[in-house]
Amino acid sequence: MNYQLLFLVIAGMVWYCDCITPASLDQTYEKGLKAYTEERWSRCIEKFEESLHIYRLYRSVEFNCRLKCNAVKFERRVEENIDDLQIYEAYFNKRNCINSCRKTGYAGVNLKSNPEEFYINAMQAKKPYGYLHICYHQMNMNMKAASAAYTYLVAHPDDEIMLANVKFYTEQPQVDPNEIVDYEGDDYVLLYSLGKESYEKKNWAETVASMEEVIKDYISSENICRVECERQPGQEWSSEFVITLSNNMASLLHCRQHCQDKLKIMKYKSGVEFLADILNYLQISYYNLEKNDLAAEAVASGLVLLPEDEDMLANDKFYTELTKKKATASRSDVEYYFKRDKYEKDLLRFFHKENKDKVDPDSTKK
Repeated sequence: MNYQLLFLVIAGMVWYCDCITPASLDQTYEKGLKAYTEERWSRCIEKFEESLHIYRLYRSVEFNCRLKCNAVKFERRVEENIDDLQIYEAYFNKRNCINSCRKTGYAGVNLKSNPEEFYINAMQAKKPYGYLHICYHQMNMNMKAASAAYTYLVAHPDDEIMLANVKFYTEQPQVDPNEIVDYEGDDYVLLYSLGKESYEKKNWAETVASMEEVIKDYISSENICRVECERQPGQEWSSEFVITLSNNMASLLHCRQHCQDKLKIMKYKSGVEFLADILNYLQISYYNLEKNDLAAEAVASGLVLLPEDEDMLANDKFYTELTKKKATASRSDVEYYFKRDKYEKDLLRFFHKENKDKVDPDSTKK
């Protein structure tokens, strides 16, 4: 994934909403539900697929505006930071930037803004796929039905009914289990699989190419998830402004920390653990390519994430002797990721210090 590509996503999908009346996620989703209850299967497919397209447009506009306005350097009116007024000015500028960007962005793709909370939650929970797999099946499109059911299952791994549905589809003669895909899957998951296949075949150059992209795409995916956290419905309110602000900041940090849970795959407990393992694949591959400096850098980066890992410590000693360097600098992207993650966890511990009964253990775990 790449932030710069998000605008291209919007541009490439404008054709879909080339109409006089702005497309509405709410209305389109309701039309899909109505078609489903009336057993109008082709109409069900049409409207739920359309709702997915509209939601992608909505997310693209929102992400682009937040990313753009986070990056813009505004002209400063308050020269001295008296009573923290520069902070107030920064948020006023960002507010104006986001409102202006949204107005232009939604008009550019002919999309109605501000969907109701119910429909946003439904899209985030992958609810359309729960209906689509049945509609596909009724239209004898079992390959699509299998992938739709699997996409829903990824978001709801404990749903036993959907697990049974996926099993049912894999047993159908027209369904190849190897071709079932997660329609909402991130690129880094596929790249990780390709990298492991190359590693097992001892194709070191291909392993490096895949795993380097895994790191970039995973961090990008997590950053996009973190940007989505800036939308905080139902915020906690107090008559004391500072308390309200602090509670909402803590809620934002909790949401950002949970992005690692949302994106984790297979055995990994967190993004920190996942990136550390990818760096281990890289150090072995670089070593076999006789690129010892890059191998040492991968090890140093792994130790930033897991400083007490015995294998990494042994590898660090090995490369120190091999490269004759007392210390090897770690990768800047990994260093930044770790520091941000550590500081957020520290802030959440500090926030909950006097309210231990409210601590969310998942948000402060190492």
